[in-house]
Amino acid sequence: MKNLNNICLIKKNGHFETVPYPRNETVINVSGSDSFDCICLHFSGDLNLKINLLDKKASCKVHCVYLAARNEQLNLTIDVTHAAPDTHSEQLIRGLATDSSVVSFNGVIRMPYNSQKCIGNQNHRAILLSEKARVQAIPELEIFADDVQCSHGSAIGPLDKNQIFYMQSRGIDKKTAYHLLLNAFIADLIPEEYQVLTTDWMNTYL
Repeated sequence: MKNLNNICLIKKNGHFETVPYPRNETVINVSGSDSFDCICLHFSGDLNLKINLLDKKASCKVHCVYLAARNEQLNLTIDVTHAAPDTHSEQLIRGLATDSSVVSFNGVIRMPYNSQKCIGNQNHRAILLSEKARVQAIPELEIFADDVQCSHGSAIGPLDKNQIFYMQSRGIDKKTAYHLLLNAFIADLIPEEYQVLTTDWMNTYL
């Protein structure tokens, strides 16, 4: 299988369009009542997004799926600053790691003193598919405002063997069971037309 390239999709006029993938630190300033919505499908290297919500009603939604194999080292940073009141952010991150891969995810939500009535949510989950794979998540909340809603969570662990056993007991072979469960884990974050890439990755490394 040829190397899979990282993919970034940005929502424009109600539709997601492919854009060049962010490499070094990429700063996105969201002004007015605009919304920055993006989807990242990450196979290698670094992702470093810094998003500033500058005006009231500005918002962002970042969905990211990372797939790490071999001895890949992936570093992902998503840093959101609520620089104005009544702004909203969402970070949803899902990951699969196998072989000897190492992944670091750093998610930040910043709410300065003037950022009242803001909502910020962050959720990271990852499945370890080998004993040598490592995923480290560092969720950070920097909150100085007192009238906000903010949440973060992270869960990292192996696939539930009981689920695999149950599916095998119903006549589904082990590899298919793995693929069904893992596709269900990540499919809701990426458009259907890109899910063939995640299937190719699983066929190659699992």
